[in-house]
Amino acid sequence: MRNLKLTSPRMTGTDVVDWQGFVATLGLFANAIDGVFDPATSQATKDYQKSISLDADGEVGPRTFASAIRDGFQSSTRTLELGLDASVNCSKFAACIVSTGMKFVVRYYSKLASKTVTAEEAKALSGAGLKLVVVYQDRQDAIGFFDSAQGKASAQRALDLAKKTGQTAGSAIYFAADFDPSADEVRGPLSEYFMAVNQVFRSATVQYAVGVYGSGLTCRLMRDASLAQFAWLSQSTGFREYGSFRPRAHLIQIAPSRNICNGKLNIDDDVAQVQDYGAFRIA
Repeated sequence: MRNLKLTSPRMTGTDVVDWQGFVATLGLFANAIDGVFDPATSQATKDYQKSISLDADGEVGPRTFASAIRDGFQSSTRTLELGLDASVNCSKFAACIVSTGMKFVVRYYSKLASKTVTAEEAKALSGAGLKLVVVYQDRQDAIGFFDSAQGKASAQRALDLAKKTGQTAGSAIYFAADFDPSADEVRGPLSEYFMAVNQVFRSATVQYAVGVYGSGLTCRLMRDASLAQFAWLSQSTGFREYGSFRPRAHLIQIAPSRNICNGKLNIDDDVAQVQDYGAFRIA
């Protein structure tokens, strides 16, 4: 869903209808549900934000959107699910995560064993009814990391870890580009990296889909070049093309991070905007 806010001319559409319906069910909006984001809709949004201790700016941005889903917001045009990503083993928090209403957990494949999901963790999360999403990331926070050789190495390591984890064939492995590259950088070293990833994946015994995590620009260009099937939009709203790509992303990461489960688990919130985002469960 795009950011909804008061503009001139007014924003209109089914997403506005859905939002007006949501704030109306909370008793915050008494006007006609007409699909026009007008001052009354903005005020209702502010009132909702105040009720959940968010900055009352009247804009339906990522944090307001995620909170609304937790509070029962539904889209008339797409499936919405809440999840989280974390850099630590979430096995012992599985029941707690489920109790928050979240449906999926994003975990890592990496050189760092402490960061990497294990088969036992995957089974624990799956057994609790949660879906699992995986992203490959070592450093990957500057353009100097990315080239064809690194893409081949990352892809092979990801495949080895997927085998150890028991990841289901046909699900996705996302690869991170955790910075804000220019278009030339995306079309150059980043594309070389992802082309190498695809080459290794095509020759693999077990087939997986390729996903990309990064800026809106990175996600768009990787998708348009058919180098990634799935796109996970970084939480960094200042990165290139964040706003324009947000409605097209399979997953959206939301800042800031927060602690759940009695303050013992630090997470980023995530929203899945489609039914299929490459998740899997371990039997």
